[in-house]
Amino acid sequence: MKQSDTMKRTFVIPDIHGCCRTFRQLLFNKLEIEKTDKLYLLGDYIDRGPDSKGVIDTILELQRDGYDVQAIKGNHEQMLIEFIASNSDEDLMDWLENGGDATLQSYDLENGGCIPREHIHFIKALPAFIATETHIFVHAGLDFDLDEPIADTSQEFMLWSRENLDVVSEKIGGRKVIAGHTPRYLDELEESLDSDFIQLDNGCFLGDRFYGRGNLVALELNSNRLYVQENIDRVLLT
Repeated sequence: MKQSDTMKRTFVIPDIHGCCRTFRQLLFNKLEIEKTDKLYLLGDYIDRGPDSKGVIDTILELQRDGYDVQAIKGNHEQMLIEFIASNSDEDLMDWLENGGDATLQSYDLENGGCIPREHIHFIKALPAFIATETHIFVHAGLDFDLDEPIADTSQEFMLWSRENLDVVSEKIGGRKVIAGHTPRYLDELEESLDSDFIQLDNGCFLGDRFYGRGNLVALELNSNRLYVQENIDRVLLT
């Protein structure tokens, strides 16, 4: 059944981390996403899980097919960008130590494979945040010690910070911040839904190894409803 314009939905999904089967299950089975919906993705599409290539393929497929998908950068995309730019052993080791080995395997880079140009262009073009009239979508957070958090927060802070994240709403025009980056338990995610700092990362790549974490979630903004998809990639995780 198709939705009318009055039933448009807006979904936010964080930190997929290479769990493509779980991502697709959430999108097409649990959410039954339609082209009338809007979808925000909060970064960390790659590393740790078994199919980073499949996640990027899925995002690009959605955009080509006319879905309204707005994606931002995570710290894992930034590590890949830095390695591509420098081709240094230091940046390579930094990336590999943070789960990049799974991405190497996904693209079969160790056996002569390559990351498609379309994927590299997509990753390099990702913005660090998206601001709407009501929300700021950012991977980690904003620096509210600054007078102008939106304009002056460094990209490094937006992608990496886990501290000093208390939102000062009046500094960002009364908007709410929605972020991922730091895995939280489901009850913590639910508690954040009515706050000025909504946190959505449930550590999907963890699978079922940690009670209360290891799922991929989606928040529907209009209803403030949290959808929880069990990780079905977990049998492939190490």
